[in-house]
Amino acid sequence: MAELTLSDVLKKIKKDFGDGVVKVGVESLDVDGILSLGSPSFDFCIYGGIPEGRMVEFSGPESSGKTTTAFLTAASYQREEIKRNSDKPRAIVYLDNEGTADPIWAKKMGYDMSANAKVSTILIRPEAQSAEQIFDMAISMLKTGEIGLLVFDSIATLVPQQIAEESMEKKQMGGVAASLTRFANTIVGVLRKYKATLIGINQVRENVSGYGDFLVTPGGRAWKHQCSVRLMFKRGEFFDEDGNKLTKNADSPAGNLIEVAVLKTKVCKWDRKLGYMHLNYDRGVDILEDTLDVATHFGFIDNSVQGSYLILDPDTGEVMKDVNGKDIKIRGRKNLRPFFDANPDIWKKLYTKVYDKLRIKEDANIVAFEKMLNTSIEERFGIDLQKEAE
Repeated sequence: MAELTLSDVLKKIKKDFGDGVVKVGVESLDVDGILSLGSPSFDFCIYGGIPEGRMVEFSGPESSGKTTTAFLTAASYQREEIKRNSDKPRAIVYLDNEGTADPIWAKKMGYDMSANAKVSTILIRPEAQSAEQIFDMAISMLKTGEIGLLVFDSIATLVPQQIAEESMEKKQMGGVAASLTRFANTIVGVLRKYKATLIGINQVRENVSGYGDFLVTPGGRAWKHQCSVRLMFKRGEFFDEDGNKLTKNADSPAGNLIEVAVLKTKVCKWDRKLGYMHLNYDRGVDILEDTLDVATHFGFIDNSVQGSYLILDPDTGEVMKDVNGKDIKIRGRKNLRPFFDANPDIWKKLYTKVYDKLRIKEDANIVAFEKMLNTSIEERFGIDLQKEAE
């Protein structure tokens, strides 16, 4: 009997396991889609948003913006899913292990958790179920092909069966790491097969040993290795209604900055490690404010003369003129908002231009925020980035 050729073997593999398993030659990284994090500045860090079909980690201290960003990403998923699967959009599974998911706050972020939403949300609030049981639930739901996004809030609060059954006096080593390792190794292939995304919200712990990073994330190494993107959040400065910075002891701030550090990315260059967005407690994420910052950074708004801003036409790049034929020059950063509020068509073009630019993976003229601000991510977040990326 004649031996099989490589072509014969490849045909059999495709027949047995599907066309997507084997490819002969690739031109670029295969990503099923991109979900915006809800802010141009955040999306700038990872060239447009988080990859679909992968595992992503959001970590950080309490009140750092993890759940808020998960809501923003879920809102992005709902918008994208309606576009591509309008007849039968896939649902979202939200594991609310802490019982704190607020649908009112989610709605302010653009995420509709209600029963009337076009993209439905399946909310799971465990009642003494073990981590293994919850992981089995997730895998079973994913394998139906009817789930496109899972949010685990949070993985650090899941309790493995072994620990749940032991006496409180008996100490167990490793916590959720062992069961999470098995889950992570299993789920990564399932996510790719069904083109679904998993966002695991993780807490941070203070490292009391005195060695290594000041902050560490629980869950073990396998979880970290399987995540395609890992982001760490922290609460930044407070600001008032006019955007002016306030002290930490301010009585009634209008909002605060949410800062993000890119701990790891396997889907784009790791050359933009810092991002931030303006979170207004009444309006939600201030997309306009964030867009203006990134647009100025890209040169779409000319601030070469200190204190003055020239508005460039998003289509031509030329300085825009007023009705009298004079350059539109705006004095002071805070006066940019009224101009774009009064000219929403220009604002929409600028927003589109910003996203076209930030998704370009090869542009030597773009400088990362941390370089522009001359700040150290390691010192700002208390971490060793090279170690985190291993």
